[in-house]
Amino acid sequence: MTQRPAVYGPLISTGEVDAHVRLLTEVFGMAVVDRTALDASVASDLFGAGIEAAQLTVLQTPGVASGAVLVSFEPASAETVRSYETRVDRDALKVIDFYAPDYEGAIRHARSLGYEVVEAQAEYELPEGVFREAHLWAPDNVVTAFLGGPAEFFADFAQVLDRRTSEVQSISAPLSDGQAAVDYYRAVFGWDVVYEYAIDDPSFAELLGIDEPLRLRSRNVGASTREPYVGLIDYGLPPEVGGSLLGRAVAPRRGLLGVAVSVEDLDATVAAAAAAVPGSAGPVCPVALAPFGGGRAAVLTPPHAVPHLVLERQG
Repeated sequence: MTQRPAVYGPLISTGEVDAHVRLLTEVFGMAVVDRTALDASVASDLFGAGIEAAQLTVLQTPGVASGAVLVSFEPASAETVRSYETRVDRDALKVIDFYAPDYEGAIRHARSLGYEVVEAQAEYELPEGVFREAHLWAPDNVVTAFLGGPAEFFADFAQVLDRRTSEVQSISAPLSDGQAAVDYYRAVFGWDVVYEYAIDDPSFAELLGIDEPLRLRSRNVGASTREPYVGLIDYGLPPEVGGSLLGRAVAPRRGLLGVAVSVEDLDATVAAAAAAVPGSAGPVCPVALAPFGGGRAAVLTPPHAVPHLVLERQG
């Protein structure tokens, strides 16, 4: 039986591949499973004109079908998608979330390796219990988060529950128009809203480093809560607070560029994308990576202009 498309993990553009590998392996428990080089023809077809070459590095959380994809482009870019100053701007990805069963222990471990975890932490209450969140800023202004909370809750929101951190739990995206993204994901990938929540606690504003009160609302879209999903966020901030980064997540710009998605039927997915939003589907290209096995990939660009690297997996 054909399985639905699934979020594999973040697509990170970087000139510091080794630094990200170190973070994702030593702090978040992933392992490098494959690397491949793309020539100018394939790299430009996937990521746009002017890309002369690209190197893909795939990491995976042992035991589950998720991880992260790193990509380094030639020529390299001096610009990043986000900066600290644009931390609440909309229309670009923001944070990669990991559940930490031993929340304090995971943060201590990261700090013992020399990583700086932001001192300000959020603590907020949802109907399911009290949750905590701390951010670690990685190279290229990529933000990762440790999540702490009731173990019984995260048993339905992660698969890896017995290590320092889970697999990627979610990837957040503050958006100007969350409904357009929901509609696209439903039409193209067959995903729907699997969980919704709201945060009004002042500690979350402190975590983000802003003085304005926020009323965060999130719709989380994916195949299920037990697989990585995309969190579509509205910070509830006044219009004058934060701008839009729409169209800034473009290669070779560095940072949390996009989302890697695995599918069994790439042709059907590309056709669905072209029907949903004409022009949102790029060409299908040969890309052989061990975790997927299908040997083909394409980049889709939903209305929020965040590139989705769609990799064909063997059925």
